[in-house]
Amino acid sequence: MQKSLEVVLSPLLLPLVDLTGKTVVVIDILRATSTICAALNNGAKSLKPVVSTEEALSYNKNEYCIAGERNGEKAPGFDFGNSPREYSRELIGGKKIVLTTTNGTKCIHASLDADEVLIGSFFNLDAIITYLRNSSNDAVLFCSGWKDRVNLEDTLFAGYVAEGLRETHHWDSDEVEISLNLYNKASIDPISFLRNASHAKRFERLGNTQDLEVCLEFNAHPIVVKYADGELVGI
Repeated sequence: MQKSLEVVLSPLLLPLVDLTGKTVVVIDILRATSTICAALNNGAKSLKPVVSTEEALSYNKNEYCIAGERNGEKAPGFDFGNSPREYSRELIGGKKIVLTTTNGTKCIHASLDADEVLIGSFFNLDAIITYLRNSSNDAVLFCSGWKDRVNLEDTLFAGYVAEGLRETHHWDSDEVEISLNLYNKASIDPISFLRNASHAKRFERLGNTQDLEVCLEFNAHPIVVKYADGELVGI
């Protein structure tokens, strides 16, 4: 029997979905979930997502690297920002990280009524598709968006995942069809397509010319990341 698939296009729509017994994949392509996958695949010991900058700064800097951003820029007093380019094995291997971001870490905490919470990015696209195919749970693809608004990059990633689940999942959902239509339009050249995304334009204004292409390096960090006991870990 096929499992169900749902897509949530904005955090404001999450209360409309019953998460009980389901696997939620939190998506924040630019850049929280991409950064999480890069950090853990590059040897970080653990990654603790928190909602506020104040909570992040409350952790002991002798035990944790403090990381994150607000409005696309590294938060004051933090060790790292929210670019996967910062999280090399040489810098974060074996270390514990506390991360807070504008959108993604809030969405992780909003998903905790689910049976499982996973992290999705283009870095681990095939690993996520394989995991959901083999899971017995129904799946929810939760797009973090930008400050509760729908965005292109997260919706596009949901379309890639939905395309990969055609044989194992069913849906009766306009949201899934929207994401698939975006996939059909953009998958020929996703980087060029996403240059029109509002967050890509925000990067340009901040002088960041690299992160869009970096975050679209398909399967560069092929790790399944799961939330367990307050932390994100690779499984």
